[in-house]
Amino acid sequence: MLRYAARAVPWARVGVAGVLVLVLMDVVRRWPWTMWPLEGIAIGLLAAGTAWCFDEPAAEVVDSAPRHLAWRTGIRASGVLLLLAAWAVAVLRARESLFGHPWAVALQGSATVIAAAAYATCRRAYGEPAPGRAVGLVVVPAATFWALIRPLADSLPIFPYADGSVGLGSWEASIGMWLTVAGIAILLLLAALADARWWRLRPAVRRGRR
Repeated sequence: MLRYAARAVPWARVGVAGVLVLVLMDVVRRWPWTMWPLEGIAIGLLAAGTAWCFDEPAAEVVDSAPRHLAWRTGIRASGVLLLLAAWAVAVLRARESLFGHPWAVALQGSATVIAAAAYATCRRAYGEPAPGRAVGLVVVPAATFWALIRPLADSLPIFPYADGSVGLGSWEASIGMWLTVAGIAILLLLAALADARWWRLRPAVRRGRR
C-alpha cells in the first residue's frame, strides 16, 4: 500500500503546489488589502494539485487490474491530505488577515479539493488517464482571472473581498455557494467510487449500434 502510494502520487508536483499555497497565503497574511487575489490563485493551485494525485500514466494496465477504483483512489488521496494540511496551516496562519472570515476561506479551499477529486475520479472511472492536466491548464488561469477581475462579484461571489459590500461579493452568499459545490461534489465522488456506470451509457449505446 505504501509502495503504491509512493509510486502513484506525483509527490514532487503535489509538494510544489502545497509550498506555493503556503507562500501565497503568507503574502496575503502580510498584505491582505493589496494581495488578496493571491488567495484565489492559491485555490486554483489546490484544485490542480488535487487532480494531479489521480493521474494514471499506466491507465490501460491499471484499469484492467483486479484492484477496485475505490482502493486506488483511497491510496492516492494521501496526496490530497497533504494539500489539505497545507491549506489548513495557511489559513490558520493568515486567520487575522482574512477580513473576519477564516472559516469561509477554509471552506473555499476544502470545497475546491473535494470538487477536483470528484471530477478527477469521475474522469478516471470513464477511462481518462490524466484528468489532472486539464484541471491544471484550465482552473489555475480561470481562478487567477476571477481573483484579479472579480466579474459578477455580486451574483457569483467566488472570492469575496474585504467587508463583502456591493461590488465585492457577499461572504454569506459565497458560503452557500461553496457548500453547494461541496455537496454536489461529494455525491459525484461517491457515485464514481461505487462504480456507477450511468456516465458510460452513451458509449455503450454507440458500440451496440455498430
